[in-house]
Amino acid sequence: MNSHQDNEIRKEFQLERIIFFSDAVFAIIITILVLDIRLPEVVKYASEAAANTAFFKILPKLLGYIITFYIIGGLWMKHLRMFSFLKDYNMQLVVLNLLFLLSVSLYPFGQSLFFSSGDLMQYHLGGYIYILIVYFSVFTQTLLVGYLVMNKAELCVKIDKIETALRWKTMKVNYFAIPLMFILLFCTVMFNFSSRVFWIAVIVKFVVMKVLDFIYYRHYKEDKVSMLSFFRRINKTR
Repeated sequence: MNSHQDNEIRKEFQLERIIFFSDAVFAIIITILVLDIRLPEVVKYASEAAANTAFFKILPKLLGYIITFYIIGGLWMKHLRMFSFLKDYNMQLVVLNLLFLLSVSLYPFGQSLFFSSGDLMQYHLGGYIYILIVYFSVFTQTLLVGYLVMNKAELCVKIDKIETALRWKTMKVNYFAIPLMFILLFCTVMFNFSSRVFWIAVIVKFVVMKVLDFIYYRHYKEDKVSMLSFFRRINKTR
C-alpha cells in the first residue's frame, strides 16, 4: 500500500470520526431533552385527580420537547445532507462544525427556560432566549453550508448538485436576516421596543424564504418527504 492510499484511508477515517461525533452530540441532546419530562415522585402515592393535575402541568414541557425535537431533527437532516457531499475536511470546517454543535447543545437550556411552567408565556425573556438559540443554530449552520459551497471543489463530491441540494440561494438570506433579527430582539429586550416589530420581521423572513424556495427549488423533489412518497417507495419495492 503506497503513501497516497494511506492518506486516503486516514482521511476517510478522520471524516467518519467527525460525522460520528456530530451524530453523538445530536443523540445526547435529544436524550437530555426527554429526561427533563417526568412526573413528580409524589404522583405514585397521589389520587387519580392529583395525578391528572400533575400530568396537565407537565404538558408545556411535553409540547416544548416535541417542538424542540422537530427543530433539532430538521437541523440534523440538513447536517446529514451536507456531510453526504464531503470527501475531505480541513480545520476551518471542523471549527465551524463545532460552532454549529455548540449552538445545538443550547437547546436543552432554552427548552427548560421557556417551557418551565404551566403558564407557557409566563416568562417572556425565556421565550426570547429560546428564539435566540433557534436563530443562532440556523445561522451557524448557514456558515457551515456557506463554507462548503465556497470550497466545494476542494472538499466535496457532486459539486454541480450541492448548491441545489442545500438550497443555498434561499439559505444565504440568513447571512443578513438573522443578524437583523438579533438586533431587533436585543432592542426589544433591552430598550423595551415594541415586540410587534420583531414578530413582523420573523413573518417577513419566513415568507421571503418560502417564496425563494418556490422560485428556485419548486422542481427539486429528491429530498421531499410526504405521505405519498412513502407509498411510492413501498410500491417500487413490490
